[in-house]
Amino acid sequence: MPVTRLELCTDHLTIEQRETLLDTVWDALRISPGMVSADGNVELCLSQCGAQVSAEDAPLVRVDGQEYRNVTPERLQTLLRRWSR
Repeated sequence: MPVTRLELCTDHLTIEQRETLLDTVWDALRISPGMVSADGNVELCLSQCGAQVSAEDAPLVRVDGQEYRNVTPERLQTLLRRWSR
């Protein structure tokens, strides 16, 4: 089974927003940026998405290239449940 790449775009995020999203991932998968989940299914990456993301779209999360805009911690939890299976 291929590894699902979970990418958090750091553009237009406050430190608090970034840390809240990273805490959400940690609570669900026990991984930090650069790590792969224990089951080998999900890899977490931080990236700067540049001009592709406006402040209105942040926070932006990509899952294997599919973009999700205005992601709240609750929505991220839902995505993690769906993609970490």
